[in-house]
Amino acid sequence: MTGTRIALISATPLAIGPAAAAVAAQFPEGTVWNLLDDRLLADAQGEGGITAPLAARMDRLIELAIEGGADGVLLTCSQYGARAELRDPAADGVAVLAADGPLFAEAVALGAGRVLLVASLDSAAADSSARLGEAFAGAGVATALDTLVVPAAAKPQPEGELTAALAAAIDGTEPGYEAIVLAQFSLAPAAAALAERFGVPVLDAPRAAASRLAAEIAGRDR
Repeated sequence: MTGTRIALISATPLAIGPAAAAVAAQFPEGTVWNLLDDRLLADAQGEGGITAPLAARMDRLIELAIEGGADGVLLTCSQYGARAELRDPAADGVAVLAADGPLFAEAVALGAGRVLLVASLDSAAADSSARLGEAFAGAGVATALDTLVVPAAAKPQPEGELTAALAAAIDGTEPGYEAIVLAQFSLAPAAAALAERFGVPVLDAPRAAASRLAAEIAGRDR
């Protein structure tokens, strides 16, 4: 897909690297366009949630990406995912994806009996576990969902240190889960190493989202 421009809208710089890498793997000749508002997440936490003005800020970024010629738009912050889900694809003319919509679809399709959701922030864990639980229930999938928060994984760090922090925390959980879901883009670099270590599928949002974008764009171009 030569010349494809994918806009990544981020609320933290930590999400940009994993998202850009996943998009580059799907669109090797494409262009990644980063739009960053690094106060979106902090302001939401300060307000106790996403207020109408904060939602409008995200909506303006989405409009900017579309007006700027993006062939696809990906929100890398899961807590603002509802802003993507409220879009009208026909009106937009391009795919606008929530950070973890494709990830949750993969988790549902897996049909695992027990899933461990891993996050580095309490707010991300609460938001993602609630919405993933709703996705399981809506699909009629009887999956038990456990949540693990790993504060040591919240800071910027090399991939090896990130993997070690996550692995140590996962080691302390009750065994028996059939899959691990990484709730944040910033945790995605550890996915392959964690899958090898624990011997279960490890699902990450950037890869799932980039794959969905590629399918959406290919379908539109037919």
